[in-house]
Formats: sequence, C-alpha cells, structure tokens
Amino acid sequence: MRTLQSELIRNGLLQACSSVVDQKSTMKGRPKEQLSRWEIEDLMGVRRDTYRRGPGGAFRRR
Repeated sequence: MRTLQSELIRNGLLQACSSVVDQKSTMKGRPKEQLSRWEIEDLMGVRRDTYRRGPGGAFRRR
C-alpha cells in the first residue's frame, strides 16, 4: 500500500524531502543570539507587577 506522499513523488507533483536537510545545515551556521540577564528575566516574567486584592476587594499593585 502506497502513501499519498509517495504517489505525489512518483507522479512528479512533489519533490523528495531534500529541502529539510538543507534547512538543518543552514541553521548550524547561524550565530547564536546572546541575551542579557535582564532580557532573560523579562522573558521568564520576573519583572512583572504583582497585584493583590486589598480591603474592599479592589485589585491593587503591590
């Protein structure tokens, strides 16, 4: 039993998956992005405001 992808390749409507290998090789050559400590903490949510319910049920920034 053939799959849909193999049938498309056989009929010439789809090319073999050689592009996936090409993408992986180009990703390796790219330099890694250096994030500062501030940016990492910001992404993790450390620098967010904290809110609590105060007297009377209103949300207040702490």
